[in-house]
Amino acid sequence: MDAPDPAAGLRIHPCGEDDARALTAREPAGKDYASSVFAAQQQGLCLFLVAWIDDVPVGSGELVWKQVPELRNLHVEAGFRSRGVGSGLVAAAEDAARPQGRIGLAVGVDNPDARRLYERLGFAATGASETCTYEYVDDGGVRRRATETSQRLEKALPRAL
Repeated sequence: MDAPDPAAGLRIHPCGEDDARALTAREPAGKDYASSVFAAQQQGLCLFLVAWIDDVPVGSGELVWKQVPELRNLHVEAGFRSRGVGSGLVAAAEDAARPQGRIGLAVGVDNPDARRLYERLGFAATGASETCTYEYVDDGGVRRRATETSQRLEKALPRAL
């Protein structure tokens, strides 16, 4: 899970204290995303994956430990999209979830690019969907409220021999 991709210099690994500090420093005041997910990882509730190219954090995602582990909040910095970062994060999450035999995620109905990525990687719709309202801090540091409808996708993971 920590092997670099020699072609792109991409490294993906579980978030450590230094990673959490670096990610938090890049967030707008009040967001507190990286520190809260790192704390959840420290409590054994999830695996917080971070992607780096050289000394730049370029993406992250959290794998929440449930009966079917769930990949949440997959994010790739805009300037690094379409370079294998998202696929690499998904592959690392799949490796971690493999002992459970499945992995799931929810994708917003208004995010067809992400859905295409997940389907290309073997995820399939389960027919379940949900609408939720949540608050977040945007890149400008403004607290906002959003309502999103998402569809559940899952993928069977063959167990390693």
